[in-house]
Amino acid sequence: MLPHDLSGYDFRRIFLKGFQVQASIGFHSHETLARQRIVIDVDLYIARDQAPIARDQIDEVLDYDFLRDEIKAITMNRHFNLQETLAETIADRVLERPLVQLVRVQIQKPDVYEDCESLGVEVLRRQKKTL
Repeated sequence: MLPHDLSGYDFRRIFLKGFQVQASIGFHSHETLARQRIVIDVDLYIARDQAPIARDQIDEVLDYDFLRDEIKAITMNRHFNLQETLAETIADRVLERPLVQLVRVQIQKPDVYEDCESLGVEVLRRQKKTL
């Protein structure tokens, strides 16, 4: 079971916050006709002992650009009925990176209801062999 408090672990957190894309998402008929704005936040955690930074060089860390590139490719190439499916798809893709131990993906639809800021879903996943 994943601990609620990660303070006892030695992680480096990389995050992408407020990334806005136009996605084909939703199961209502009006949602399948046009893309809609979604906002995506991703946190990934890398165990510092598995990725030490000794030389202050880019080859010692995870290339951050892959996050935006992967999310763009995922959201451009297919329709998703559910936010949950999109969040799980992004999490799966991020966890393909060997250094990533834990990922949190939050998907928000900010334009669904006039009386609230957004509607969304969040998934938290870990590598099977960690923690």
